[in-house]
Amino acid sequence: MTTIQRTVPPRVLIRLGNPVVRVLLRSPLHGMLDPSVLLLHVTGRKTGHEYAIPVNYVDIDGQLIVVTVARWRMNLRDTRDVEVTWRGRRRPMHARLDEDPASVAVSYRQIIDRLGWPKAARHLGISVAGGMAPSLLELKDAASEYDWSIIKLTHR
Repeated sequence: MTTIQRTVPPRVLIRLGNPVVRVLLRSPLHGMLDPSVLLLHVTGRKTGHEYAIPVNYVDIDGQLIVVTVARWRMNLRDTRDVEVTWRGRRRPMHARLDEDPASVAVSYRQIIDRLGWPKAARHLGISVAGGMAPSLLELKDAASEYDWSIIKLTHR
């Protein structure tokens, strides 16, 4: 068992808040939201239905990195073209899903290095006993235990 604990908002808060976030991200009022939030437009592989999912991201060297444990990520297997509503505009992007615990851990480490540990802990929804940033090995163990994934978005 890992020393890292997940800290996620209550499901009801997400269910109630996401519709408001979707509306704001599509409107001229998008600047009211945290600038690290975008709307990921994903088409269901089986249903063909388009989902608009608010997600947090971190820009690392021109790649927008999204972390998730949500089941909708399965729609992005085999690399997909998607659209995002980002900074008030809908844009085409290329999404690559990474589910390998070792490389996911490296991405988490990059996010921690980019944001600093306290901000990264909130962004990633994790905590560690003692308050210190986790090691790469702890991140790899947690990625495996919690089924973490990374979505890398690049411009098409």
